[in-house]
Amino acid sequence: MNKKDDKKVHIYHITLTNGELLENIRIEGSLEWNLSGIAVNLIAVEDGNGKKIVLSKYHIVKAELVNIED
Repeated sequence: MNKKDDKKVHIYHITLTNGELLENIRIEGSLEWNLSGIAVNLIAVEDGNGKKIVLSKYHIVKAELVNIED
């Protein structure tokens, strides 16, 4: 990941372990960037309606990058 991309808004469709699909989840920087390190278990994101939610990295099965915004 480039340093210049770490503050761009990344938009994902995320599938959770319970089968729920969260669409258009927005996060500043990539998931890989935000979830790096052994102590990071939770990540705050924003859903498509602007609602803040917290995800556990252990509940994310799949994250499909949809777009990157400046």
